[in-house]
Amino acid sequence: SGLGLAEPVLHFLDMLALATTPCALISLGAFLAEKRAGAQASPWPLVGLKLVGQPALTWVLAYKVFSLPSMWAASAVLLAALPTGTGPFMLAEYYNREAGLISRTILLSTVASLVTLTGLLYLLGYAG
Repeated sequence: SGLGLAEPVLHFLDMLALATTPCALISLGAFLAEKRAGAQASPWPLVGLKLVGQPALTWVLAYKVFSLPSMWAASAVLLAALPTGTGPFMLAEYYNREAGLISRTILLSTVASLVTLTGLLYLLGYAG
């Protein structure tokens, strides 16, 4: 018809579109964690390594070892701080190794990354 959408509707749809990936990861993690509830190992060491250890190591490499420009170094650190994706679960499932632990790690790292990524954005000076 050639008619455009109202600005508030466009803004709402943009926000909804940006929320789909985190919601999908949380839903997938919750589904997989429920499916494998019998496992005993704690996912917290893996979550800590992913959300704190990997960004810290990346920070040292990006800023101190390779002396990257500030924008590139901050981008590398933020990418390293993203939650665990579904690739490790697919590998664990394929090789029949601790898929339940990985599914809980996906769920917890996605939820915890809301706090860690926000804090990292403030530390790097990109929030505020």
